Amino acid sequence: MPVHSHLRSLLTALCLLPFAASQTSHAVAPERSAPNASDGAEYRSLLQDTRIAYFKVVAGQGRDADNEAHTALSRLENAYPGDPIAKAYHGSLQLLDAAHSWAVWNLHQQCAEGLNLLDEAVNEAPDDPEVRFLRAATDWHLPAFYHRRAQAESDFSWLAARAETDARNGNLPPELAAAASSYWGQILEKRSDEDGARRAWQQAVHIAPQSPAGLDAQRRISQLNY
Repeated sequence: MPVHSHLRSLLTALCLLPFAASQTSHAVAPERSAPNASDGAEYRSLLQDTRIAYFKVVAGQGRDADNEAHTALSRLENAYPGDPIAKAYHGSLQLLDAAHSWAVWNLHQQCAEGLNLLDEAVNEAPDDPEVRFLRAATDWHLPAFYHRRAQAESDFSWLAARAETDARNGNLPPELAAAASSYWGQILEKRSDEDGARRAWQQAVHIAPQSPAGLDAQRRISQLNY
């Protein structure tokens, strides 16, 4: 399959992310610390606007959604230059743009720039779970020739180990924490570790039982029982 076909398929793959449906208009912004503590409310508001708009793009809501995401992201980046979370959303959004771009001649550069932004964000904030999640989820759906799967698995392992704590403390939206656990369960199942997969999926259910990831984890647990 040509490179651009692989990249356009990324958008479709990302639309199947188990958290996407819950991150639209009803998501609750976790109590994140802002770069400037005195502007905490503004930072949280701008970040939540960026999240909502980004996941509309993930859900395949078209060019208007993409424009909304870029506008929201620009507001966040202009207010908080160099913020690692904003940088991670920027990198992932750039890959989503590449996935449905017809400018085939520019795809490699666009994807490379997006991946570099994701890596820079993690390097700058290695303990931030949202930054790690964005890189992991984006990497997970890239074609194999990008050689990002091992890194995605490492990120999901790190995320799953602290998912409940991060969700409880407001460091990661519960839907994303549950999705990280769900992905980790899938990884463990492929490694023939059914007990580990079951525990990961049970964790996803415990964190956000009615989220898409929680519901998907319940289905996977029931399949293990047969």
